Amino acid sequence: MDVKELEYNEEKQVFVEKLGIYYEDYGIPRIGGRILGLALVANQPISAEQMANLLKVSRGSVSTNVRLLVSMGLLEKVSAIGDRADYYSVSESIWDNAIKTRIDGFKNLKKIVEQGLNAVEGSSNANKKFVEMLLWVDNMISSHEKLLLEWRQEIKD
Repeated sequence: MDVKELEYNEEKQVFVEKLGIYYEDYGIPRIGGRILGLALVANQPISAEQMANLLKVSRGSVSTNVRLLVSMGLLEKVSAIGDRADYYSVSESIWDNAIKTRIDGFKNLKKIVEQGLNAVEGSSNANKKFVEMLLWVDNMISSHEKLLLEWRQEIKD
């Protein structure tokens, strides 16, 4: 696999940059969003070296962000026969994993809110805010779990 094999035109580059900005708004480093965008438009496994060259960033930055994206289930490591380099492609279950990550985040937030509720017990105004937040978190968990089931059914059909 060679960088020249990848058709990386200006239109794809604009998409990659916009995806980087989008994901940055959700706490993922901009380069992480750009890497994900590049993996999407490459439509084939791509090496960290190729990513660094095409995105004009350091290999270290690519390596750090690829590890993050792999840990989130958005990218997966693949190998090419006879090639020692690691390649990465968009995970087969990327959107399923994205929803599960949100559910896990809300479940963690729920634990924190419950601790906060215990800490302010007796203060009616603060207590009300925590109860309301807990209700919101429960609704977010429930709606995302429903979304996950609907998503799985939709891609199954």
